[in-house]
Amino acid sequence: MRTSGDGGALTVTECVRALRSVPTGRLLYTEDALPAVRLVTFAAPRSEIVIATENDDWFGRFDRMFVAFEAGRVESGTRAGWSVVVLGHARIATGSEYPSGFDHSGLAPWTVQSSDGYLVLDIEDVTGRRMTLPRLVGDHR
Repeated sequence: MRTSGDGGALTVTECVRALRSVPTGRLLYTEDALPAVRLVTFAAPRSEIVIATENDDWFGRFDRMFVAFEAGRVESGTRAGWSVVVLGHARIATGSEYPSGFDHSGLAPWTVQSSDGYLVLDIEDVTGRRMTLPRLVGDHR
């Protein structure tokens, strides 16, 4: 795994810790040669992103493909937060290989059945940044 060397950059360890602190992220891929994004629930139990597919055949298109994944959090009051982007090859896995990443480790609040399928993204590259979003004059959100 690599991470960028920028001043606001997160280390690999910080990236993984940040990923484990949120239950949803975005799978980024191409659809008809255009960029596309899908919100998914996930866990990050090891050096991988595990997405429960509920045996939806739609996820099969990503087997052995190189895809991206992003998760982040921004606090509304301070506008401070982080964003982590993962790149890697995806593969389809059976439920018997991964339910512990969701059911018992506390990494995601959703319970899945042992028969469920998963899309597993091996973390080959990870970058993360701390950020504070600008607040325009008069914006009190």
